Amino acid sequence: MTTTEYIVKAVKTLGHTITVCGKPTSTRVAINLLVNDDSNNIGCHFNPRFDQKEIVLNNKVNGTWKTEQRARKGNFMWAQSSHAEYKLVVGTADITCYWNGLKLDGCTFKHRVSASTLAGFTVGGMDVSSVDIVDNNTTPAPVITPVEIKGDKFSGKTLRVVATPMANRTAINFKANDSDTNIAFHFNPRYDEKVIVRNNMVNGTWQTEERTMTVPFSWSLNQEYTYDIYVAEAYFSCVWNGVEVCRFVHRSAVAQDVGLAIVGMCVKSISSL
Repeated sequence: MTTTEYIVKAVKTLGHTITVCGKPTSTRVAINLLVNDDSNNIGCHFNPRFDQKEIVLNNKVNGTWKTEQRARKGNFMWAQSSHAEYKLVVGTADITCYWNGLKLDGCTFKHRVSASTLAGFTVGGMDVSSVDIVDNNTTPAPVITPVEIKGDKFSGKTLRVVATPMANRTAINFKANDSDTNIAFHFNPRYDEKVIVRNNMVNGTWQTEERTMTVPFSWSLNQEYTYDIYVAEAYFSCVWNGVEVCRFVHRSAVAQDVGLAIVGMCVKSISSL
């Protein structure tokens, strides 16, 4: 079991429901709703503590934690090895917290900062299997939501990303050992060129590109797609809306494929299958 750290930037969490699924790998799990993408300023810190059998809620201002709000729950949910679903519903006045579909008494957290400043969130202390970001409005306006995942190994897994491309050049980057300058696989649909570019990066230098010019369906910006990337023993298989569009043979040890970055897209959900 590995601990994965999710960092989702830019998304305005006000008016959204954030759902995180996975298995705790630490005695303390945390979902932090950031103020303007700043980890030193946290609008809501949702912190189940398995060692204390309590849920702590708090906020942080300029690196300093404020007054804790605590709720003690029954033993039925405190199995650290169990898969769990945590849900935070961010309203205009407060944040309502759910655990495995149960609304938690004492875990409604009234905003201590302007709700309009809430942007970005992080997840820690879990082996995360999926993150969903759902706008509570019926007709949301999509915005680019850069995503980083640290510490997750993808060998033998399928990564599923449901997202809307918002830039002419989007990318899903599988990092080698969480390094921004060593990328094992760069999946790069280019909407301005109508080409899918694949590559890897070694010590900050891009290597030889591979290109796919034909895709058996129309593709355009501002349309939701499902991207499935399977990390096989010898290659990456890229499936777009149910159609395999390309493969990329590993150029580095697959065991090094740790960490992920998604750019140029409004991400609706991420899951590991």
